[in-house]
Amino acid sequence: MTSATLHASCLSAYLRSDPRLDEPARVYFDQVRVIVDAAWQVSTSADIELPHVDGPYPPGYRVTKWFGDLVFRTSQTDPVLSARLSRVTTMLDHPAALSRPGTVLRALRLGLFTRRPATTSTNGHGHG
Repeated sequence: MTSATLHASCLSAYLRSDPRLDEPARVYFDQVRVIVDAAWQVSTSADIELPHVDGPYPPGYRVTKWFGDLVFRTSQTDPVLSARLSRVTTMLDHPAALSRPGTVLRALRLGLFTRRPATTSTNGHGHG
């Protein structure tokens, strides 16, 4: 639904620009390409994790996966990262928004440099 709404918005903006209708709609397709690429990036990122998928993996996959896991994990306890991730998954922001320096630094600081609370053992008493 969000993708369709964004497509319609691009089409509306294109048609309001008084384009020549006897020529290819390159401007419209350039705008829509950003939406399509972002939608596919978000919707297929988990597909590559399925056990039966054996590649080919995109360039930089390991780093992207590691950072995506870090953002996801830290967003579970940090409201700022949670909001940023939510904006990407609901297509209010482009996935590239998660690679902005402030987001990267926050995820690294929270995920790598913040002490995690001690976990309790499986016996339920907190003793090893």
